Amino acid sequence: MNEMKNLAYAGCLSLLVSSAAMAQTVPENQGYWAGGYTDGQGGEIQFELTMINGVGELKYNTSNWGALGFAICEYLFPLENGQPGKVTRNSGAGTGECLAEPAFKIDRASTDTLSVVFSNPEVGLDAVELGGVLRPFDPAEAHAPVAGLDILGVAPGMAFDAIDAALADKDYARVEARDNVLEYNGFTIEQRAWARGKDLDGNPNDWVFATFTAKKDWAPDETPIATDVGRDWEIPETEGVAGATMVDSLVKKYGARSNTINEDRMYDRAGNVMADALSCPEGAHQPIRSHYLLDSEQGEEEVFVTCGPILRAFVGTDSNTGRATWLKLRITDPDPLWNDFWQTWSHDEGARLKTVYDAVTGATGAAPEL
Repeated sequence: MNEMKNLAYAGCLSLLVSSAAMAQTVPENQGYWAGGYTDGQGGEIQFELTMINGVGELKYNTSNWGALGFAICEYLFPLENGQPGKVTRNSGAGTGECLAEPAFKIDRASTDTLSVVFSNPEVGLDAVELGGVLRPFDPAEAHAPVAGLDILGVAPGMAFDAIDAALADKDYARVEARDNVLEYNGFTIEQRAWARGKDLDGNPNDWVFATFTAKKDWAPDETPIATDVGRDWEIPETEGVAGATMVDSLVKKYGARSNTINEDRMYDRAGNVMADALSCPEGAHQPIRSHYLLDSEQGEEEVFVTCGPILRAFVGTDSNTGRATWLKLRITDPDPLWNDFWQTWSHDEGARLKTVYDAVTGATGAAPEL
C-alpha cells in the first residue's frame, strides 16, 4: 500500500465537565481512543475504540479503503486481562460490508497512545495508532506542585471546610445568596461565595468564589474539592495602592507573567511558569470544560490537560493617578477537572456500553418458525 498519512485524532466530543476525588488506581487502557489514516489515493479509514469497566466498543468508518471499501461498522467485546475477548458485531448499527469478527491485540504504545494490531489482512495496516482523546486521570501523571500558588491561602484541591476556615481567618464571611448550583443528569456542580469589606453603598467589595467537583447521585459519600478559586476586589481609594505596586506583588508571589499581553501565569506540568505563552499546547486529549464564578463575571472555558495550573490575573488602574482600582485573580487546576470529567462521563458512557453489549451478545435465540 502507498505511503500512509496519519490523520489528526478524530472524534473530539463536546461534553460537559465535572470532577471528583482523585482515583488511586487506573485500570489499564480505559478511555476513548481515536485515529485514522489516508492512503494517498482517496482512501480513508477512521477508528474509534472505547473501553470502560471491562467492556469495549470498536468502530471503524471506511471510504474507498482497499478490501474494506465503504463501510461503517461497530463491534462489542469483553476485556480479558486488557485484551479483547470474543468480538461481536452490532448488526443494528452501521452500513456496508463489515468484517464478520475483527481479531486484534492492544498495546499501550505511550501514555496517550494505543497501538492496535489487527490479524485481518483486509485492514491493510501493520498497526493502528490511536490517541487518547478521553482517558482517566492517572495520579502518577499529576503535575508538579507550584509553591505559593494560592489566593489568600485558598487553592484548587481544597475541600469546602478547609476553604471556609482559611477565609474566616481573614475576616471573610459566607454569602449564600451569591452561591450557584449547576445541575446535570445525575450530578451537580456547586459554586460558593465569601465576602468582606464594604463599598460606598454598603455592599461587599472584596469577594472570593470557589467552584467544586461534582456531587454525584451514585457516589454521595465523596467530598468535592475545588477546581477553580477566584478573588474579585474593587479596591477602595483608602487603600492607596499603586497599580505598579500591585503588579510587583503578583511577580513576587506568582513569578513572571507568561506574556506581555496580560498578567496571566501559565504553569507547565513540571510546575514552571511558561514564558511567551498565551495558551497551552494541544495534545491528544480533548480540552475539558471548566466553570468559574466571580462577582463581576461567570462562565466556562476550555482547559487543556497539557498544562499545569493557570492563574488569570487583572489589575485595573485609575488612568489619572495610576492607583489600583480593581484586582481579579483566578486559579484553575486541570487535574481535579480531568479526574472529575472522567468520573462523570465514564459513568454514563460505561452504562451505555454495558446495555448495548448485553443486548448484542444476548441476541442468541433461534429463528422462529415462519
